[in-house]
Amino acid sequence: MENERSLTTRFVEIEKQLADARILLEKGKANELPFFIFDYDPKDELKVRDEIEKLKKNNPNIQEIDLFDVVVELLTHEGYIDTVKEYEKQYDNEILLNQLFKPFLALEEDNNPVMQYMKDNVIDDGNHIILITGVGKAYPIIRSHTILNKLQPIIKKNPVVMMYPGRYDLSHTMCLRLFDKLEDDNYYRAFPLEERIGK
Repeated sequence: MENERSLTTRFVEIEKQLADARILLEKGKANELPFFIFDYDPKDELKVRDEIEKLKKNNPNIQEIDLFDVVVELLTHEGYIDTVKEYEKQYDNEILLNQLFKPFLALEEDNNPVMQYMKDNVIDDGNHIILITGVGKAYPIIRSHTILNKLQPIIKKNPVVMMYPGRYDLSHTMCLRLFDKLEDDNYYRAFPLEERIGK
């Protein structure tokens, strides 16, 4: 896309913003929640993962929550992981999603296993930055807008940054477009952390 800024340039900028939770908390004051989205071209996924490792190395107060890893951990803890592996051989993805993942995770419910995991594991102390990753890996089991909506009553002191493999276009369509193709849903309560398009 024309005027699109390089990933490297954008990561240089967000490294400054992710140096201290207070920077993002201040930036988010105009909004009701300090929630941010860093959208990127899905083909850059491996580069983004490398950059995230660098960010975490430079700032121990960045707490990464990989949505896909959360699902695997929950399934393993409840003894369902072998069942999932067997079902994958026998059934198509739609049946797996509707008959196994949706009932187990119950994401539309307020008290669901993923949100309980967040309550138990996220440090909400005003000093940490919660970095949500694994959005693409966890789709369609977990939808990003659902997580953002459900996190609002759980994380109240820390800024939340979702790393999003797609496009978050707040100025035109106000929607999350996963992989730059699939319309995930409208979500307009988060700030773009660092714009993809140059001024």
